[in-house]
Amino acid sequence: MTMKALAVVSTAVALTAAACAPVRPAVPGLDPRQTPTWSAADQRDFLYGSMGNEFVPERFLRAFIAAYPDLFPGGGLAAFGVLAEPGREWPVGFSRRAVTHLGNQPSIGMNCAACHLAEFREAADRPGLRVIGPPALFDVYAFSGALAVSMARTTEPANMVGFLSAYMPAARARIDARADTIRTAVAADPLTSKGLAPEALHDVAAGDLDAEDPVVVALAVLKVLHNMRTALHLPAKLPPPVPTLPGPGRTDAFGVLSVGLLATPARFDAPVKYGFPWNLDRRTWVHWDGNNRDPLARNVEATLGLGAPTGGGGRLLDFALVRRQTDLTQRIRPPRYPWPVDGAAAGRGAALYRAHCASCHDGVPEDQRLHAVEQIGTDPNRARLFDQTQADRTNAWLAALKVPGYSPSPQSYRSTGKYWAPDLDAAWARSPYLHNGSVRTMWDLLTPPAQRPRAFRRGSRVFDQAALGFLDAGPFVLDTTVSGNASTGHAYGTDLPDDAKRDLIEYLKTR
Repeated sequence: MTMKALAVVSTAVALTAAACAPVRPAVPGLDPRQTPTWSAADQRDFLYGSMGNEFVPERFLRAFIAAYPDLFPGGGLAAFGVLAEPGREWPVGFSRRAVTHLGNQPSIGMNCAACHLAEFREAADRPGLRVIGPPALFDVYAFSGALAVSMARTTEPANMVGFLSAYMPAARARIDARADTIRTAVAADPLTSKGLAPEALHDVAAGDLDAEDPVVVALAVLKVLHNMRTALHLPAKLPPPVPTLPGPGRTDAFGVLSVGLLATPARFDAPVKYGFPWNLDRRTWVHWDGNNRDPLARNVEATLGLGAPTGGGGRLLDFALVRRQTDLTQRIRPPRYPWPVDGAAAGRGAALYRAHCASCHDGVPEDQRLHAVEQIGTDPNRARLFDQTQADRTNAWLAALKVPGYSPSPQSYRSTGKYWAPDLDAAWARSPYLHNGSVRTMWDLLTPPAQRPRAFRRGSRVFDQAALGFLDAGPFVLDTTVSGNASTGHAYGTDLPDDAKRDLIEYLKTR
């Protein structure tokens, strides 16, 4: 969930020479120069490996998709912006592992690649180029919502029969024969939480999920659903939609974690786009406000927030899996621009960069790169959300964990109330721009704030090489008049002539 580290401005000649020829990945799909120290096993683990947060048995997920097609348009997960992989049932960034509290069933979780691997296309009918680090189009809020509603529906007696028919279609005759008994059994205790302590989990015998008697299966399903709700920090009654929908490539992570892990209220109006895991090993403080300096703490918190049970202080978490994913993401480098660059224009743009951008975005990646909201004028919600009280609560929560093998640092989090000016290596790959993704293209960012588009669509993977940004297309509308979505501020370079803006954009392709 972060930005990236330092690269000093080089001469225009050297930059242009390095960028004039198109770059094609040596390994289909990914450029190995982004991960020079990775082995084939490292790449596989980044794409599909577990972080220890598997949250839904895959047979349940298949049954949800079949039983509730209104929640899963198209009969799969494509509507949520995931990246499909030929020959694999589940998308990039989705792990598969048997989990005890989910009945020892092979279960699905998510890792870093779900949010931090994007695809760029020259045209809709051209093959995609996959890049590690840019914000993916994955709409984690929409996917989580569909999953939560599926779980809630299945606890209703009227829906359990349909779910079971999708879960074990070969037993449909037996299910129909005992439909009334199933509905009665479910109605007696649909949430299966009577007599259970908070955060307590049911023991679920794997055999019960495949029993001959569909009533036994239904009761086991309810126990698994309870365990899922508990691990995902979902209330018995689902809350209304958040006021500011994040949409593709964004999340209000600290709002979610405040409610789920810290039991503190949140406004849910401070979405940010997924950060950039580039050169993390060269940064001290990360995130859009520079609030975290402990990558293990960050990923332990994320894993426990995304489906690993927190009961007993997180004793069930497999910390080795979190450490493995953390180690991998600390060694990712920025991507190279994959298409031709106008060398002469880039050379002219280098001088413009030094005059208008370098004073904030270059230099040692320390606290002098933090800037007050009043200075830059961008949407203030995220900077103000994570105040010192929130930082103290988060540090105390981390210190109280009992995760085997994990020792939190004394101060993993702090509050700055400011925004970090990231290095601009691979600036071409960061669309949409600003911390909240409220500006679709680099051209729009170089446009005076009052003239920037008030709304645009998200969901396209087709990339506009002239403006530097994805096309204004897709199912989600990002309205910049909604709280947390403001496209104001960062007026730097907006007074340049159009030819100079084009030169600056061409230079940014070389970084």
